[in-house]
Amino acid sequence: MKTNETITVLNEYGKKVDLELIDAIKLDGNEYVIVGPKDSDEAYAYRSVVKNGETEYLSIGLGAEFKKVLDKYNEQED
Repeated sequence: MKTNETITVLNEYGKKVDLELIDAIKLDGNEYVIVGPKDSDEAYAYRSVVKNGETEYLSIGLGAEFKKVLDKYNEQED
């Protein structure tokens, strides 16, 4: 799913950052987005959470949850 959609996330410093949506993945009852800076090869994963009707994107860091999302994303690429 390649789109030109942009989402705004809060980075680890609490600053709002606009990132380009690369893909969305459902895994273990959660929805995740893969995003990255425009014109960059970098990518990050965030968990989508709806609070009070608003979608928020929570950073999942680089731990086990990130690895599961990355593995699922890579499976789709084959």
